[in-house]
Amino acid sequence: MSDFVQQQNSICDFSHSDSWVILSPIEQSIKRKIETVGTPLKDWDIQINYGIKTGFNEAFIISTEKREEILANCQTEEERKKTAELIRPLAYRHSMISFIPTMIPSLSQLFL
Repeated sequence: MSDFVQQQNSICDFSHSDSWVILSPIEQSIKRKIETVGTPLKDWDIQINYGIKTGFNEAFIISTEKREEILANCQTEEERKKTAELIRPLAYRHSMISFIPTMIPSLSQLFL
């Protein structure tokens, strides 16, 4: 372990009163380049609250019963198969399983 730490160490400057981050030398270099040409988020005239919201979860997150109802209303087996491929399980609120359409890429990391 100590060999690994010695091989992977890097010098980090904590002298500024701003926030700090621990990065590898290459990551520090990339961060500096970005900061020289960009505007930090803290200086943007925006308010970031948290995560991505659908705006109306009830329209996008459905129960097992609703999923089965949607599939039962498909006209053909082909339509049912394609519809089933679009609706994926979602872990939601402490192991309650719901389903969400896969065409919402911003939520794809939530799929089981």
